Amino acid sequence: MKTIFISFIASFIFFGASAQTPELNNLLQLDPAIRTGTLPNGLKYFIRKNSRPEKRAELRIAVNTGSTMENDDQQGLAHFCEHMAFNGSKNFKKNELVDYLESIGTKFGPHLNAYTSFDETVYMMRIPTDSESYIIKGMQILEDWAHNLSFDTVEINKERGVVIEEWRLGQGANERMRNKYWPVLFKDSRYEVRLPIGKKDILEKCSYDKLISFYKDFYRPDNMAVILVGDFDMDKMEAMIKQHFSSIPNPANERKVQQWPVPDHKELRIAKATDKEAPYTVVQINYKHNREDFKTVGDYRNHIMYNLYNGMMGNRLQELAKQSDPPFSFANTSYGRFVRTKNVYASFAVVKDQGIERGIETLVTENERVRRFGFTQSELDRQKKSLMRRIESSFAEKDKTESANLTREYISYFLQGEPAPGITIELELYKKYLSGITLDEVNALCKKWINANGENCTVIIQAPEKPEVVLPADEKIKNVFTTASAMDIKPYVDKVLDKPLVSKKPVAGKIISEKHNDDFDYTELQLSNGAKVIYKKTDFKNDQVLLSATSFGGSSLYPEKDDNNAGYACSIVHNSGVGEFDQTQLEKYLQGKIVRLFNYIGETQEGLSGSASPQDLETFMQLLYLRFTAPRKDADGFNSFIAQQKSFMENATANPESAFNDTVEVTMSNYHPRRKPETMETLKEINHDRALEIYKDRFADAGDFTFVFVGNFKTDELRKYTEEYIASLPSKNSKENWKDVGITHPKGKVAKTVKRGVEPKSSVQIKFHGDAKFTVKENMDMQALVKLMQILLRESLREENSGTYGVQCYGSISRVPKQEYSFDISFGCAPDNVKKLTDAAFVEIEKVRNNGCDEKNLTKIKETFRRDRESNLKENSYWMQRIMTSSLYNEPMMKQDEFDTYLKNLNSDDLKRLAVKYFNLNEYGYFILVPEKETKTEIKK
Repeated sequence: MKTIFISFIASFIFFGASAQTPELNNLLQLDPAIRTGTLPNGLKYFIRKNSRPEKRAELRIAVNTGSTMENDDQQGLAHFCEHMAFNGSKNFKKNELVDYLESIGTKFGPHLNAYTSFDETVYMMRIPTDSESYIIKGMQILEDWAHNLSFDTVEINKERGVVIEEWRLGQGANERMRNKYWPVLFKDSRYEVRLPIGKKDILEKCSYDKLISFYKDFYRPDNMAVILVGDFDMDKMEAMIKQHFSSIPNPANERKVQQWPVPDHKELRIAKATDKEAPYTVVQINYKHNREDFKTVGDYRNHIMYNLYNGMMGNRLQELAKQSDPPFSFANTSYGRFVRTKNVYASFAVVKDQGIERGIETLVTENERVRRFGFTQSELDRQKKSLMRRIESSFAEKDKTESANLTREYISYFLQGEPAPGITIELELYKKYLSGITLDEVNALCKKWINANGENCTVIIQAPEKPEVVLPADEKIKNVFTTASAMDIKPYVDKVLDKPLVSKKPVAGKIISEKHNDDFDYTELQLSNGAKVIYKKTDFKNDQVLLSATSFGGSSLYPEKDDNNAGYACSIVHNSGVGEFDQTQLEKYLQGKIVRLFNYIGETQEGLSGSASPQDLETFMQLLYLRFTAPRKDADGFNSFIAQQKSFMENATANPESAFNDTVEVTMSNYHPRRKPETMETLKEINHDRALEIYKDRFADAGDFTFVFVGNFKTDELRKYTEEYIASLPSKNSKENWKDVGITHPKGKVAKTVKRGVEPKSSVQIKFHGDAKFTVKENMDMQALVKLMQILLRESLREENSGTYGVQCYGSISRVPKQEYSFDISFGCAPDNVKKLTDAAFVEIEKVRNNGCDEKNLTKIKETFRRDRESNLKENSYWMQRIMTSSLYNEPMMKQDEFDTYLKNLNSDDLKRLAVKYFNLNEYGYFILVPEKETKTEIKK
C-alpha cells in the first residue's frame, strides 16, 4: 500500500470496535479528509480538495470490470470499449472530446488517458479549474463515459485499427515467451485465457452488438465509482456528481462481477520459454498464496512487517550483485499482491546466459538462509529506520502531495479493497507499531511464504534460443528445491563500517562575493576556489532539495580510444563506493537518510545531479565532497559492473528494435566511431585504471563547476555547508571547454531499411536536421512546432488512417558542440502500412509548410504552453534546469511578460515559417524496420 496521502486526524483513529475488541481487530477508517457517499443507484463517489497542482483537478471513473469478465467471443472487448470512450458520446461527437480538452490545455496521453486490466478499467482526466465552464464540461465527459458512449459504426471500424496496432506493439519475444509460461503460471484459471489485449481475430471481426453488450452489462452505476481530487469547492463537486449520475439506471438483469480463483497445486511447476530475439535471461520463482484481507489495524501492522522483510531481502540480493563474479546482474525477492485473489512471494533475477542454474540455486539458497537463520538485528534496525524515514518524508509533504497520487489510492480503495486512512493516521500507526515488531516475527515470514516441496510454486525460465544456452533439466531444478534444507549454508554476516562518512572535515573555503537576481529570486555565490553556487529557496516541496552541478569538458577531451573508459567511468566509480566505504557499506550507512547523488561524464560536460531531504543536507554535501576527492578503486566493484553489463549486452542485438535504433544512430552520425553500438567487444576496451584516471581528471578541478540548489533548505545551513564542502574542493583556477569531436550528419536524403524480427510489425523514424542558431525564442518556436505536429500526426495517422497506436514527435536545438536542430518523427505500424502512413505524415508536413496552422490548433498550442508554464513554475526541477542553463550559456530566462507577449504574437505564419525552416525536404533521414521476410516495403521518399 502506498503511503503518500494527506489527512486531518481527529482524536480518534479507528471505528467499528467495541471497548472489548482487541485493538488490532479495529477496522481502519477511510481518510477523514475524503468526502464519500453512495447514490441510490449504487454509484460510489470520493471527493477530496487538494491544491497541488493549483487550479487543476484530477477526475476519474473506476469501473469494476476488466478482461476476465469477457465472454469467449468478447476477448479484447473490455479494452476496445475503453478506446471507444474517446471516439464519440452523446455530448461529444467523434473527436470533439479530445479537441475540447486540448483547447483548454489538457494533453492527450499525459492528462487524458485510460487503462484496462484483468479486473478493472479506469478513465483519467486532468482539467483546469480556474473557470467553472471547464468543470461543468469535465463532469459532462465523466457522465458520458459512464453511460452515453455513441458506438458509432464508422468510429468503431476506425478504432479497430488503433486497437490492433496496440496489440501489434506488444508482439515480440517477450509476448511469445509469455504465451509459453503463462498457461503454467495460471493453469486452470480465468487469468490464463483473458489477457486484456485480447485476440486479434476477435478485434478484427467482432460484431458491434458484442462490444455494446459488454458496455451495457458492466458500465452501470453499482459497478462504478467517481473520484474527484483537486483545487475546487467540494460542495459544488458533490452537487454535480448527484446531478450527473443519480438518474443513471442499472440494467434489469445484471451480470454478476466475479472474483476469479487461481487453483492451488501440490506439485512444483516449471515453465521454460526460449526465443531467438530474447534480450535477457531471466529466472523467476513464484509461491502463490491466497489473498489476505487488509482492513484492520492488525492487517496494517502485518503490512509494515512485510515491508521490513521485503526491504531486507532486497538489500541482501543487491549485495550479492556487487560481488566480483555476481550470480545475477539484478535480483529481487518480495511478498505482495499478484491478482485479486492471490498474493505471491516472488524471487526474480536477470542472469548470464550460462548462469541459469546458478541463478536459481542462489535465489533458493538465499531464501533458505533466511528461513534457517533469519535476518540479523542490525539489518532490522536499519530497515526500521529507513521505513520510518520514508513515512516521515511522506508526512512532511502532506500539503504538497500531487492530486494524481491521491486518486490512485482511492481507486485502489474502491476496486481492490486496500485501505486509505491517510498519511497522518499511517504515521501514527508506524510510530505505534514499527518499534514493537520483533526479529522473530519477521524471521517467521519466510517459513510461512515458502511452501514445502514446491507446493503452489512455479519456476519460470526465459532465455535466448541459441546453442550455447543450455536449460537445466526439470529434475535438476526440482532437486535444488528438495535438497535446500540439507544445503551447507552459513548465517549471513552483516558487515558494517562503523565510521563517519568524512573522517576529517576539510578546511573550509569562503564565499567571496554574492549577488541576488530580483527577477527570478535566486542568489549567486562566488567561492574562494572559483566555483559558483546558485541557490533558490522554494516551498514547492517541504522535504526536497535538488542539486545540479556542471562543468564543460566531458569525454570530448580524450582520444577516441578512451571514449568507453570515459563513458563508463562514473558507473564504475559509483559501483565502488567512496572513501573508506565500499558501495554496500555506503548504502548501509545511508539507510534511514534521504540522499541520492550521481556523477556523469557526457560528451561535452561532466557533473552531478541528486536530491536530499533538508534534514540530511550535510550528509548530502559530505557525499558530494567525497565524490570529488575520494573515489575508490575497488576491484570487486569494477568486476561486478562489467559482469552486469555483459549480462545486459550479450543478447542486446537480438532485439529487432535495439538493432534498428543502433542503425539509425550510426547512420545519422556518419558512422563516427564514437557512435558505434555498445557490444561485448566494446566492453573489452574498458580499463579500470584508465577509467578511474579519467574520472579523477574530470572532477579534479571544482573551480570551473556551477552548482545549483533549489528547494526547501535553510539558507544559513546551505551557505555554511557550501563553504565547508564545496569551497574546500580542489581547484586549478582554470576554465576548461569542450572540443568538437567531428560528428556530423549525412548530407542530403538518407533512406535505410533494417530487416529484423519475425513479427508482422514495423517501425518508422523520420529525422530532419540542419543548422540553427539557439535563442530562447527559437527554442520556444521549435516546441510550438512539436506541439502542432504531435496533434496533426495523431489525428492523421491514428484517428483518420487507423494505422498506428501513437506518433512521437521530438524537436530540439543544440548549443554545443554545434548549433543545430533536429526534428524526429517516429511511429510503429503494420509493414503493409509503412508507405501509406509515411505519405500521410509528409502530407501533414506539406500542409504546414504551405498553410501554417488553423485557429483551432493554434489555440491548443498556446493553451498548452500557458498551462505547462503555470505548472512548471511550481516545480523545483524546472527552476533548477532553467537556472543552470541560463548560467552556463549566459542566456536570459524568459520573464512572465515576455512569455505572455510571445504567446500573444505567435500566429499561423510563424508555424508556416518554422515548418519551411525545420522540415527541409532535401536534408533528412528515413529509416524503417521490417520483418526479415518482408521484401516489398518501399523506402524511397
